[in-house]
Amino acid sequence: MRPLVSVIAPVYRVEDVLERCLDSLRRQSLQNIEIILIDDASPDRCGTICEAYAEKDSRFRVIHHPENRGLSVARNTGIAYASADYIMFADSDDWVHENFCKLPYECAVQNGADLVMFRFQGVKRDGTINLSKKVVNGDFIYQTRLQAIDLLLSEVEVKDFAWNKLYRKELFEHVLFPGGRLYEDVGTTYKTVLLAETIYFLDTVLYFYCHREDSITMLKTEKALQDWFDMSMCRYHDFAEWGYPSEKKNYLLQNIALSYCIKKMADMEDSNYAFCRKTLRDVKGIPRYFTWKRKVLIVLLKYCPPLFDLVCNLWGKRWNVVE
Repeated sequence: MRPLVSVIAPVYRVEDVLERCLDSLRRQSLQNIEIILIDDASPDRCGTICEAYAEKDSRFRVIHHPENRGLSVARNTGIAYASADYIMFADSDDWVHENFCKLPYECAVQNGADLVMFRFQGVKRDGTINLSKKVVNGDFIYQTRLQAIDLLLSEVEVKDFAWNKLYRKELFEHVLFPGGRLYEDVGTTYKTVLLAETIYFLDTVLYFYCHREDSITMLKTEKALQDWFDMSMCRYHDFAEWGYPSEKKNYLLQNIALSYCIKKMADMEDSNYAFCRKTLRDVKGIPRYFTWKRKVLIVLLKYCPPLFDLVCNLWGKRWNVVE
Protein backbone atom coordinates (compact mmCIF):
# COMPACT_ATOMS: atom_id res chain seq x y z
CA MET A 1 0.00 0.00 0.00
CA ARG A 2 1.32 3.42 -0.91
CA PRO A 3 2.25 5.47 2.19
CA LEU A 4 0.24 8.55 3.07
CA VAL A 5 3.21 10.53 4.40
CA SER A 6 6.95 10.32 3.81
CA VAL A 7 9.03 11.42 6.82
CA ILE A 8 12.62 12.35 5.90
CA ALA A 9 15.26 12.20 8.64
CA PRO A 10 18.92 12.97 7.86
CA VAL A 11 21.28 11.20 10.25
CA TYR A 12 24.80 12.26 11.20
CA ARG A 13 26.80 11.80 14.42
CA VAL A 14 23.83 11.43 16.78
CA GLU A 15 24.22 7.85 17.98
CA ASP A 16 23.58 8.83 21.61
CA VAL A 17 20.08 10.20 20.88
CA LEU A 18 19.14 8.58 17.57
CA GLU A 19 17.01 5.82 19.06
CA ARG A 20 14.89 8.39 20.90
CA CYS A 21 14.02 10.00 17.56
CA LEU A 22 13.43 6.71 15.73
CA ASP A 23 11.27 5.34 18.54
CA SER A 24 9.06 8.42 18.38
CA LEU A 25 8.64 7.93 14.63
CA ARG A 26 7.92 4.24 15.05
CA ARG A 27 5.11 5.04 17.53
CA GLN A 28 3.19 7.25 15.09
CA SER A 29 -0.60 6.95 15.36
CA LEU A 30 -0.81 7.25 11.57
CA GLN A 31 0.47 3.82 10.66
CA ASN A 32 0.64 4.02 6.87
CA ILE A 33 3.80 6.11 6.57
CA GLU A 34 7.33 5.63 5.32
CA ILE A 35 10.35 6.84 7.27
CA ILE A 36 13.34 7.61 5.06
CA LEU A 37 16.61 7.70 6.99
CA ILE A 38 19.52 9.33 5.19
CA ASP A 39 22.79 8.16 6.72
CA ASP A 40 25.05 11.01 5.66
CA ALA A 41 28.24 8.92 5.98
CA SER A 42 28.07 9.19 9.76
CA PRO A 43 31.39 8.04 11.30
CA ASP A 44 29.74 6.53 14.40
CA ARG A 45 27.17 3.72 14.80
CA CYS A 46 24.28 5.69 13.26
CA GLY A 47 24.22 3.62 10.06
CA THR A 48 24.07 0.37 12.01
CA ILE A 49 21.29 1.67 14.26
CA CYS A 50 19.26 2.77 11.23
CA GLU A 51 19.61 -0.66 9.60
CA ALA A 52 18.49 -2.35 12.82
CA TYR A 53 15.25 -0.34 12.81
CA ALA A 54 14.67 -1.11 9.13
CA GLU A 55 15.00 -4.84 9.85
CA LYS A 56 12.35 -4.64 12.58
CA ASP A 57 9.93 -2.25 10.86
CA SER A 58 9.34 -2.27 7.10
CA ARG A 59 8.24 1.36 7.17
CA PHE A 60 11.87 2.40 7.68
CA ARG A 61 14.07 2.82 4.61
CA VAL A 62 17.78 3.54 4.91
CA ILE A 63 19.85 5.34 2.29
CA HIS A 64 23.60 5.58 2.85
CA HIS A 65 25.57 8.47 1.37
CA PRO A 66 29.08 7.30 0.39
CA GLU A 67 30.48 10.57 1.77
CA ASN A 68 29.25 13.32 4.04
CA ARG A 69 27.33 15.86 1.94
CA GLY A 70 25.50 17.93 4.53
CA LEU A 71 21.96 18.39 5.78
CA SER A 72 20.62 20.09 2.64
CA VAL A 73 21.76 17.35 0.26
CA ALA A 74 20.50 14.67 2.66
CA ARG A 75 17.05 16.26 2.66
CA ASN A 76 17.10 16.56 -1.11
CA THR A 77 17.97 12.86 -1.35
CA GLY A 78 15.02 12.04 0.86
CA ILE A 79 12.68 14.13 -1.28
CA ALA A 80 13.84 12.27 -4.39
CA TYR A 81 13.08 8.90 -2.75
CA ALA A 82 9.75 9.91 -1.15
CA SER A 83 6.76 8.04 -2.55
CA ALA A 84 3.91 9.66 -0.60
CA ASP A 85 1.88 12.68 -1.63
CA TYR A 86 2.92 14.51 1.53
CA ILE A 87 6.38 15.09 2.99
CA MET A 88 7.56 15.88 6.51
CA PHE A 89 11.03 16.32 7.98
CA ALA A 90 12.60 15.39 11.31
CA ASP A 91 16.10 16.05 12.61
CA SER A 92 17.55 12.90 14.13
CA ASP A 93 18.53 14.52 17.44
CA ASP A 94 14.95 15.69 18.08
CA TRP A 95 11.76 13.73 18.62
CA VAL A 96 8.08 14.02 17.72
CA HIS A 97 4.63 13.58 19.23
CA GLU A 98 2.72 10.40 18.39
CA ASN A 99 0.29 12.50 16.29
CA PHE A 100 3.12 14.26 14.42
CA CYS A 101 1.94 12.76 11.13
CA LYS A 102 -1.73 12.13 11.80
CA LEU A 103 -3.03 15.58 12.74
CA PRO A 104 -1.30 17.56 9.94
CA TYR A 105 -2.27 14.88 7.41
CA GLU A 106 -5.92 14.98 8.48
CA CYS A 107 -5.86 18.76 8.26
CA ALA A 108 -4.39 18.63 4.74
CA VAL A 109 -6.91 16.05 3.50
CA GLN A 110 -9.96 17.66 5.08
CA ASN A 111 -9.10 21.13 3.82
CA GLY A 112 -7.19 20.43 0.60
CA ALA A 113 -4.12 22.11 2.10
CA ASP A 114 -0.76 22.24 0.34
CA LEU A 115 1.04 23.23 3.53
CA VAL A 116 0.22 22.67 7.21
CA MET A 117 2.32 24.38 9.89
CA PHE A 118 2.27 23.62 13.60
CA ARG A 119 3.94 24.59 16.86
CA PHE A 120 7.12 23.18 18.32
CA GLN A 121 8.57 23.00 21.82
CA GLY A 122 12.22 23.60 22.63
CA VAL A 123 13.77 21.13 25.06
CA LYS A 124 17.10 20.74 26.80
CA ARG A 125 19.75 18.24 25.74
CA ASP A 126 18.76 15.96 28.64
CA GLY A 127 15.16 15.88 27.44
CA THR A 128 13.72 18.27 30.04
CA ILE A 129 10.54 19.82 28.64
CA ASN A 130 8.72 22.96 29.68
CA LEU A 131 5.18 22.14 28.60
CA SER A 132 4.00 25.72 28.38
CA LYS A 133 2.03 25.10 25.19
CA LYS A 134 -0.79 22.79 24.12
CA VAL A 135 0.35 19.39 22.92
CA VAL A 136 -2.81 17.82 21.49
CA ASN A 137 -6.30 18.70 20.25
CA GLY A 138 -5.29 21.80 18.34
CA ASP A 139 -7.54 23.67 15.93
CA PHE A 140 -7.05 23.90 12.16
CA ILE A 141 -6.79 27.61 11.32
CA TYR A 142 -6.77 28.81 7.72
CA GLN A 143 -3.89 31.13 6.87
CA THR A 144 -3.50 33.55 4.00
CA ARG A 145 -0.08 33.55 2.39
CA LEU A 146 0.70 36.81 4.18
CA GLN A 147 -0.30 35.36 7.55
CA ALA A 148 1.86 32.30 6.87
CA ILE A 149 4.88 34.47 6.09
CA ASP A 150 4.28 36.39 9.31
CA LEU A 151 4.35 33.08 11.20
CA LEU A 152 7.67 32.18 9.57
CA LEU A 153 9.14 35.47 10.75
CA SER A 154 7.70 35.24 14.25
CA GLU A 155 9.94 34.64 17.22
CA VAL A 156 7.99 31.77 18.80
CA GLU A 157 4.93 30.76 16.77
CA VAL A 158 6.28 28.68 13.86
CA LYS A 159 9.47 30.16 12.38
CA ASP A 160 11.03 28.89 9.17
CA PHE A 161 12.24 25.49 10.36
CA ALA A 162 11.61 22.72 7.85
CA TRP A 163 10.49 20.14 10.41
CA ASN A 164 7.32 21.63 11.93
CA LYS A 165 5.39 21.51 8.69
CA LEU A 166 3.67 19.06 6.34
CA TYR A 167 4.10 19.76 2.61
CA ARG A 168 2.39 18.53 -0.49
CA LYS A 169 5.24 16.88 -2.38
CA GLU A 170 4.64 18.96 -5.51
CA LEU A 171 5.89 22.03 -3.64
CA PHE A 172 9.41 20.61 -3.99
CA GLU A 173 9.28 20.08 -7.74
CA HIS A 174 11.15 23.36 -8.23
CA VAL A 175 12.48 23.91 -4.70
CA LEU A 176 15.63 22.34 -3.26
CA PHE A 177 17.62 22.93 -0.10
CA PRO A 178 20.88 24.76 -0.95
CA GLY A 179 23.80 22.36 -0.80
CA GLY A 180 26.82 23.39 1.25
CA ARG A 181 24.96 26.14 3.08
CA LEU A 182 24.14 26.65 6.74
CA TYR A 183 20.76 28.17 7.67
CA GLU A 184 19.31 26.26 4.72
CA ASP A 185 15.78 26.53 6.15
CA VAL A 186 15.94 30.34 5.95
CA GLY A 187 16.58 30.10 2.22
CA THR A 188 14.07 27.34 1.47
CA THR A 189 10.94 27.10 3.61
CA TYR A 190 9.49 30.47 2.58
CA LYS A 191 9.54 29.33 -1.06
CA THR A 192 7.05 26.59 -0.28
CA VAL A 193 4.77 29.20 1.31
CA LEU A 194 4.89 31.34 -1.83
CA LEU A 195 4.01 28.28 -3.94
CA ALA A 196 1.24 26.92 -1.71
CA GLU A 197 -2.34 27.70 -2.66
CA THR A 198 -3.96 26.65 0.62
CA ILE A 199 -2.20 26.91 3.98
CA TYR A 200 -3.34 25.93 7.47
CA PHE A 201 -1.91 26.43 10.94
CA LEU A 202 -2.40 23.61 13.44
CA ASP A 203 -2.46 25.18 16.88
CA THR A 204 -0.70 22.41 18.77
CA VAL A 205 2.82 21.24 19.65
CA LEU A 206 3.88 18.15 17.71
CA TYR A 207 7.65 18.55 17.50
CA PHE A 208 10.28 18.68 20.24
CA TYR A 209 13.41 20.56 19.25
CA CYS A 210 16.56 19.77 21.20
CA HIS A 211 18.81 22.77 21.88
CA ARG A 212 22.48 21.90 21.41
CA GLU A 213 25.58 24.04 21.83
CA ASP A 214 26.98 22.70 18.54
CA SER A 215 23.81 23.25 16.51
CA ILE A 216 23.85 25.37 13.36
CA THR A 217 21.84 28.14 15.00
CA MET A 218 24.49 28.44 17.73
CA LEU A 219 27.48 28.67 15.40
CA LYS A 220 29.42 31.95 15.50
CA THR A 221 31.74 31.26 12.58
CA GLU A 222 32.26 33.57 9.63
CA LYS A 223 30.66 31.01 7.31
CA ALA A 224 27.60 30.72 9.55
CA LEU A 225 27.12 34.49 9.52
CA GLN A 226 27.67 34.81 5.78
CA ASP A 227 25.32 31.94 4.94
CA TRP A 228 22.65 33.35 7.24
CA PHE A 229 23.01 36.77 5.65
CA ASP A 230 22.93 35.41 2.08
CA MET A 231 19.87 33.25 2.75
CA SER A 232 18.10 36.12 4.51
CA MET A 233 18.79 38.60 1.70
CA CYS A 234 17.48 36.14 -0.91
CA ARG A 235 14.34 35.78 1.15
CA TYR A 236 14.02 39.56 1.49
CA HIS A 237 14.31 40.13 -2.26
CA ASP A 238 11.79 37.38 -3.06
CA PHE A 239 9.32 38.84 -0.57
CA ALA A 240 9.81 42.28 -2.10
CA GLU A 241 9.15 40.89 -5.60
CA TRP A 242 6.07 39.07 -4.36
CA GLY A 243 4.69 42.28 -2.89
CA TYR A 244 5.18 41.87 0.85
CA PRO A 245 3.73 44.98 2.60
CA SER A 246 6.20 47.85 2.77
CA GLU A 247 6.24 48.23 6.55
CA LYS A 248 6.92 44.52 7.15
CA LYS A 249 9.38 44.36 4.26
CA ASN A 250 11.32 47.27 5.69
CA TYR A 251 11.33 45.66 9.12
CA LEU A 252 12.69 42.44 7.60
CA LEU A 253 15.54 44.30 5.89
CA GLN A 254 16.29 46.33 9.01
CA ASN A 255 16.35 43.19 11.13
CA ILE A 256 18.77 41.49 8.73
CA ALA A 257 20.93 44.60 8.51
CA LEU A 258 21.16 45.10 12.26
CA SER A 259 22.15 41.48 12.88
CA TYR A 260 24.83 41.72 10.21
CA CYS A 261 26.21 44.96 11.65
CA ILE A 262 26.30 43.50 15.14
CA LYS A 263 28.29 40.50 14.02
CA LYS A 264 30.66 42.26 11.62
CA MET A 265 31.40 45.15 14.00
CA ALA A 266 32.78 48.02 11.92
CA ASP A 267 34.20 45.98 9.05
CA MET A 268 34.01 48.87 6.57
CA GLU A 269 35.86 46.86 3.93
CA ASP A 270 32.86 44.56 3.71
CA SER A 271 30.48 46.03 1.09
CA ASN A 272 27.53 44.20 2.67
CA TYR A 273 28.35 45.74 6.03
CA ALA A 274 28.55 49.21 4.48
CA PHE A 275 25.17 48.67 2.80
CA CYS A 276 23.55 47.44 6.03
CA ARG A 277 25.02 50.26 8.09
CA LYS A 278 23.79 52.93 5.66
CA THR A 279 20.36 51.28 5.53
CA LEU A 280 19.98 51.51 9.29
CA ARG A 281 21.35 55.04 9.63
CA ASP A 282 18.86 56.21 6.99
CA VAL A 283 15.90 54.79 8.91
CA LYS A 284 13.52 57.45 10.19
CA GLY A 285 12.56 56.71 13.76
CA ILE A 286 13.02 53.36 15.53
CA PRO A 287 11.38 50.20 14.13
CA ARG A 288 8.51 49.49 16.50
CA TYR A 289 8.73 45.73 16.00
CA PHE A 290 12.26 45.55 17.44
CA THR A 291 12.91 44.21 20.91
CA TRP A 292 14.11 46.79 23.42
CA LYS A 293 17.68 45.53 23.10
CA ARG A 294 17.67 45.97 19.35
CA LYS A 295 16.06 49.39 19.72
CA VAL A 296 18.93 50.44 21.97
CA LEU A 297 21.47 49.17 19.46
CA ILE A 298 19.93 50.93 16.48
CA VAL A 299 19.82 54.21 18.43
CA LEU A 300 23.53 53.80 19.20
CA LEU A 301 24.31 52.96 15.58
CA LYS A 302 22.43 56.00 14.29
CA TYR A 303 23.75 58.54 16.77
CA CYS A 304 26.96 57.15 18.29
CA PRO A 305 28.53 54.44 16.08
CA PRO A 306 31.70 54.01 18.22
CA LEU A 307 29.54 53.21 21.26
CA PHE A 308 27.50 50.78 19.13
CA ASP A 309 30.70 48.96 18.18
CA LEU A 310 31.83 48.88 21.81
CA VAL A 311 28.53 47.47 23.06
CA CYS A 312 28.50 44.83 20.34
CA ASN A 313 32.04 43.84 21.19
CA LEU A 314 31.29 43.56 24.91
CA TRP A 315 27.81 42.08 24.91
CA GLY A 316 27.14 40.80 21.39
CA LYS A 317 27.80 37.17 22.21
CA ARG A 318 25.30 37.31 25.08
CA TRP A 319 22.49 38.58 22.90
CA ASN A 320 20.78 36.39 20.35
CA VAL A 321 21.11 38.90 17.54
CA VAL A 322 20.96 36.52 14.60
CA GLU A 323 17.61 34.88 13.87
